Amino acid sequence: MTTSTQSGPTIRPASLTRRQTARRVCVTAAAASFGLYLASPFVTLWSAASDLQHHDATALGRMINWGSLDASLKRQTLAGLHLNVQPAADELPEFGSSFASTAVSNAVDTTVNQANLGTLIDEAMPANAPAAQATAPSFASLATRASVHFNRLDQFVMELPLPGHERETPLRVELRIQGWNWKITNVELPMRREPVMQASATPSNA
Repeated sequence: MTTSTQSGPTIRPASLTRRQTARRVCVTAAAASFGLYLASPFVTLWSAASDLQHHDATALGRMINWGSLDASLKRQTLAGLHLNVQPAADELPEFGSSFASTAVSNAVDTTVNQANLGTLIDEAMPANAPAAQATAPSFASLATRASVHFNRLDQFVMELPLPGHERETPLRVELRIQGWNWKITNVELPMRREPVMQASATPSNA
């Protein structure tokens, strides 16, 4: 006696199909979210550059953490004037140094703020300067020279060598996630590179 078996199409349970569909949706959503996260600081920088070129101080100001930027510029200015040297614990700062540091801090507070951002943009990029605009490199050409990286999940850094400042450090712009948005928290302006000291292995004869 022979028994014949017939094979037909395999019917998957509806619950298994729903689980697989849900898994695919979750993976797709996670990949899309990660892609948006990776692209978001680039979008912020591109928007900031566009606002700068169009002299839109209001839009640009919304991308800046003014407290952090103010502290950053004070630190750089004081360092450039050699006024950031901290006295010893048992010493008082010199009157002249203390007075100059206070003056510099007040100047930064007065000049670099939301109210004066439009004036700063006009001074850095004059709107009525067609000849200068014609020779200035575009943001797209500058972006090809930029070096970008994530320091942390919530910190993104762009370093951009500026034309005419080849002997200086690149412009460094730091962004951090604050309030679910990327904010410009630190801008380090180009400064002259420190000379590299090379030690010689050949003994010198007196």
